[in-house]
Amino acid sequence: MDYPSTKYRGRRSGCHVCCCICMALVVIIVAVLVTLGLTVFKIRDPTMTINSVSVKIPSGSALIPSNMEATTDTSVKNPNILALHFVKPDITAYYGDLKVGHTEASEGVCPARGTIRLKTKMNLNITTMMDDPRFAAQFVSGLVDLNSSAIVNGKVKVFGVISHHVDLVFNCTVKLDITTFSMKNQTCWTRMWFWKRKN
Repeated sequence: MDYPSTKYRGRRSGCHVCCCICMALVVIIVAVLVTLGLTVFKIRDPTMTINSVSVKIPSGSALIPSNMEATTDTSVKNPNILALHFVKPDITAYYGDLKVGHTEASEGVCPARGTIRLKTKMNLNITTMMDDPRFAAQFVSGLVDLNSSAIVNGKVKVFGVISHHVDLVFNCTVKLDITTFSMKNQTCWTRMWFWKRKN
């Protein structure tokens, strides 16, 4: 014959076991999520490559025109398994320390472990470039050194809850061949900052 106290102790023991199992499962799930967040979903630096730069000089211009239009075809590669959502990249061109052009690219999404191509047009102010004494000689030689900087603000989401807000700076130095209206070579680097925020 079972006594009530024995049944009660049995039920309490069963509840304790269930609670322990649930707590253990929660701990395991949290550990897995943290591990994924620190490894699989860890943000890695995107990379940027300038595929081509074409230069158009207004017809009928003087030997050294006041401006020229540069069209750039750029690829941004996202090595992460999460898509990168970004707002309009802010792009600035420099000749030495002189700011000679500015434009914005379209906002968009760089797919997970994918590549997106961006095409931008920018008017380069040659009059400003001429303030640098090196420019006239470079222009006549047909090779002009330019530096471009792109600032990109975006984010990726982990499990749709944790947002990694990303600030990216892409910097490229290119040598433009004015005689062929194309790019000779390039050197690019990326710098990234990010933080997390729960929505």
